[in-house]
Amino acid sequence: MDMIRAALFDMDGLLLDSERIYGESALYAAQKLGYTITWEMVVACIGKNDVDTNAYFARTNPGLDGEAMNRARDEFLKAGGYIEVMPLKPYAAEILQHLTARGIRCAVVTSTVRALAEPHLRIPGLLPYFEQVVTGDQIARGKPAPDGYLKAIEMLSVRPEECAVLEDSYNGLRAGRAAGAMTIMVPDLLPCTEEIRPCCDHVVSSLREAEAIICR
Repeated sequence: MDMIRAALFDMDGLLLDSERIYGESALYAAQKLGYTITWEMVVACIGKNDVDTNAYFARTNPGLDGEAMNRARDEFLKAGGYIEVMPLKPYAAEILQHLTARGIRCAVVTSTVRALAEPHLRIPGLLPYFEQVVTGDQIARGKPAPDGYLKAIEMLSVRPEECAVLEDSYNGLRAGRAAGAMTIMVPDLLPCTEEIRPCCDHVVSSLREAEAIICR
């Protein structure tokens, strides 16, 4: 196995404890606008960007207004103080400190747009650890397509097999696998299933365990 030279991090549900908050914002928006969206539908979209998420919701809500959904979700996030600040997952800062100290290069590949992603990383002090931040509005195809991870790999000038992708979502793991990187699942709202297991080189219970795999 090649030595890992770069760690590519998902953001929501991995570094930030934000997936449940985003899910609740979608349910709020649907109720406000009169759409029928269930928690199961929300969970199925974890890892997807806003465009793909709204397209998924529109399958059972013909005529769904994606822009109105986004505005209503932002309204929920602003009311909760989440537009700029999201709670961190345990060990999020420590893994970045330790990896960069060892010379392992770090990047973020998130489906979230840059206007939200940057403050979420900057305010808790995570942003300086990342050489590159690839956001959902920078790429044509979101997860599970590998475009975001391939872009980060290219920007870091490393080979896919020298990279570890850290993800909590099925869509993100499929993207990391398609990009040719080593994949590490750190489950959040989604458990590891038999269906997703082939997309995971490792399944761990914490970022601390993920660090141990990358550094071994």
